[in-house]
Amino acid sequence: MSRKAIVMISIIVLALFGGCMSKEKEGATAAAPDFTLQDISGKQVRLADLKGGVVMLEFWATWCPPCRAEVPAIERLHTQYSGKGLTILAIALDEGGWDGVKDFVADRKISYTVLRGTEDVSSKYKIRLIPSTFLIDKEGNIKKQYMGGGSNEVVEQDIKALL
Repeated sequence: MSRKAIVMISIIVLALFGGCMSKEKEGATAAAPDFTLQDISGKQVRLADLKGGVVMLEFWATWCPPCRAEVPAIERLHTQYSGKGLTILAIALDEGGWDGVKDFVADRKISYTVLRGTEDVSSKYKIRLIPSTFLIDKEGNIKKQYMGGGSNEVVEQDIKALL
C-alpha cells in the first residue's frame, strides 16, 4: 500500500472518530532530526543550518483538503514573523510528482519555503497523518507538535513564546 493511501486512510479514520480536531502534543524536549531536502528552485536546505532561529516544520500534500486550507494561515505567519526569526519549511509529501507541487505553490503564491519530502524524513518524524506541524526552538529541539491541523491562534501564541 502506498504512503498516500495509508495517509488518506488515517485521515478518514481520524475524521470518523473526531480526530480532525487539533491535537497538540507537548512533552519532553527532543532534538529535531536533521535533514537536507531540495526546495522548489532546486536549492538544498538543511535543517541544522537554521539553528539559532525558530522553525515551523509543516508536513503536507497538495491533495489533502486540511493541508490546503492551512496555506493562507501559514502564509500570514510567514509574512508576520519571518523578519523576527521564524522560518517556515513546508515538506510536500505528494507522490504525484514535483511539477504538481510547483504548480500549486505558484498558483497560491506561496512565499515560504516548500521542500520535496522523502520517506526517510517522514520516517524520522514519525508522520502518520497530515497535516502535521512541529515547532522547533532556537536550539534545534522540538517544542510542540500539532497533528491533524492546529488552531491558528494556538500555533501563533506558541511561535511568539519561542521567538
